Amino acid sequence: MKKAISVIMAILIIISATFALTGAMASEKIMPTMKISADKISYAISDRLYGINLENEGNAIDGGLVSNLVNNNSFEYAEAVETSWRINTKSHEILSEKGMNENNGNYLSVTVEEQGTVENIGYTEFYNYKSYQINNKTSKTGDMGFKANATYSFSAFFKNVDYEGTLTLSLPANGNKEKYQFNLDSCEDWTKITLQIKSDVTADGSMLLTCDGTGTFYMDYVTLTPENSYGYGSEKWTYASLRNDLVNSIKDLSPAYIRFTAGEFDSAETVDELGSWKDTLGLPETRKQSYTQSGKNITYVNSNLMGMYEYLLLCEEIGADAIPTINAGIVASSRDKYTENANKYANGAITEENWKEYLDETALNPDSEAFTQYIQDVLDLLEYANGDNTTPWGQKRIEDGHAEPFSLKYIAIGNGEFGDVYWQSFDVIYKAIKEKYPEITILICFAGEMNKDDYKKAVETVNSMYPDVIIAENNSTSGGNLYKNLYKYDNYGRTDAKIAVSEYGVNTTVGDTLTRNNIWSAIENAAFLMSLERNSDLVQMSAYQTMLSKINAQTSDTSAVWFSSNDVIYTPDYYMQMMFANNMGTNYISSDFNMEEDGIYHSITVDAEQKVIYVKIANNTRKTQRINISIEGFNNVKTPSVQYMSENFKSACNEPGQQLHVAPVEARLKIDNNVLPYDVDGYSISVIRIPYDTNNGSSVYELPTMDIISPYIPTNVGLIISGSVFATALITGAVILLVRISHYRKVLSAKKKETK
Repeated sequence: MKKAISVIMAILIIISATFALTGAMASEKIMPTMKISADKISYAISDRLYGINLENEGNAIDGGLVSNLVNNNSFEYAEAVETSWRINTKSHEILSEKGMNENNGNYLSVTVEEQGTVENIGYTEFYNYKSYQINNKTSKTGDMGFKANATYSFSAFFKNVDYEGTLTLSLPANGNKEKYQFNLDSCEDWTKITLQIKSDVTADGSMLLTCDGTGTFYMDYVTLTPENSYGYGSEKWTYASLRNDLVNSIKDLSPAYIRFTAGEFDSAETVDELGSWKDTLGLPETRKQSYTQSGKNITYVNSNLMGMYEYLLLCEEIGADAIPTINAGIVASSRDKYTENANKYANGAITEENWKEYLDETALNPDSEAFTQYIQDVLDLLEYANGDNTTPWGQKRIEDGHAEPFSLKYIAIGNGEFGDVYWQSFDVIYKAIKEKYPEITILICFAGEMNKDDYKKAVETVNSMYPDVIIAENNSTSGGNLYKNLYKYDNYGRTDAKIAVSEYGVNTTVGDTLTRNNIWSAIENAAFLMSLERNSDLVQMSAYQTMLSKINAQTSDTSAVWFSSNDVIYTPDYYMQMMFANNMGTNYISSDFNMEEDGIYHSITVDAEQKVIYVKIANNTRKTQRINISIEGFNNVKTPSVQYMSENFKSACNEPGQQLHVAPVEARLKIDNNVLPYDVDGYSISVIRIPYDTNNGSSVYELPTMDIISPYIPTNVGLIISGSVFATALITGAVILLVRISHYRKVLSAKKKETK
């Protein structure tokens, strides 16, 4: 034991000496100076630079943002009609004759003899944590997130054939006792039954109907919705409501726009399946449902409870521009086979007749009546969003609950298609929109995975034929490669079409599923966003690749927000964008400061109206580096403040069931004679706000209330010394102490300076 303690003390002495020596060297070194000069104010920063994407993979919409807890609530899965249902009765089957309506033809037929049960387990987790291995237990376990003392509205459509008896509704979860009994005596034809039931506990569970009786009844379109969900019961949110904590996660980001690619109207597998946004309007039970197959062969439902109306309403209430993404009349599967078939046609391997047959299978023919109607659907969407009560679709929006126009400004055409088939479709749609709605800005979304020559040709086509569109590009890469794109836009032509980085993000080699969203990935993403600010005269928009994903139901390793049935985990990438989007100037300020070889990345902007300078800094090295920030040409500079995240380990992240580790904190800084010395912590992201002139600093953005931040300790640190529990505990405690000291030393230093 004495030997172990001696080793520990030696390690602590070395660590302490290293900290002291590093600090001494930093103070003796001549500090680099970042000069911020008023005469270097440059071009305007796009006020639409920071946005988000919403799409349905990973249960982001159904099973996430939409508050209804019942999965596959209308039995419309084409290949798995009983998904999420467990039925234990004498017999049951899915029927489609004489259903409720033509859009949702399937329904459940149940035959009971004395007793039986019909249960829905909700949107379950189906992977083992941090993997893509199917977990057979959790995938069959009820995962509806109930909250203690919350009331839930149950509704379903029933048709009684010859059932005599009662049904009892309950919410099986550990500690839930309340039950509600009802009968089907009044359900000779399809009848909606609605009732309320309360949860006694906060727990995961399911929705259970216990049948006590004999006979057959039909059931369709089942919902279970918390009555405290966002929008529930309001006049505008006529048909649906949303999950509160996930809405708040979007609100706190203050996105300038929300690009919506969920629902059947942005993709399809066959020409006959090309849907319409119109199928997502009106009474929920009449909306046409579909499903999405992910790259992991996981099927996700599109109930379209988050339809076009709800999407436009959410954007309006958050203060974000809407960018609905509409299919160009091309099936999604064409992306994989188009190049192969195009090459065969070019080389004479297939005839022109066969080539045309293939194109007709791949996309709507621009000369066909079906394509003419498809274009009209796009124009009707713009009328629905912006028309008044003298227009048919404007009147439809008013009937849905929104009297005033939504003032839609953007629309995106296509979602990753390319080739001649895309260009011919886009050309017709573009001209139709511009003829009737010239004020609408169109985003062109051709595939980002095409080769350099094809991509260059595509850009040249846009610049020559459609210079007023915005080109949507994808910048999602593997670890470290995003740094290679930091100068991508520096040499783009400035007179050409503007750019939207429709997806950015990095899949780092640090961590695994979920924990890849760590301080290391946030720093790389931050460096890339600073390059976009530097080029914001060209780059108008950007959005992180995935906004929402359910834990253990994901389709990718990265997401800004991870959630379970009852919890939300905010990642360092999320907090980084929160800092950037809420601390943004109106103009860029050029500077000769360059420390990228030392791992320091920066961006300087100014809001000349609000009188505040924003300095964004990221450090991707372990060492703290001190710089001076010199302010020139700005009158009456006030006390600066900083919002920052700094960590001692690349892998620092936030995980479910743990305290918050990585999140921004605030501190006041000391400035003397317009010179601000600043320690750029290792593995850190900072946003320094420098008010001047009439701004006293009270109007700068304040962080939302967060949980208390605890130091992050990698799981293997506590195992540095093996064979002694006491030694392990001691050194772990010592490391925690040092991490805590390092994590807060900037705040403490600022407070000391203020005291002096």
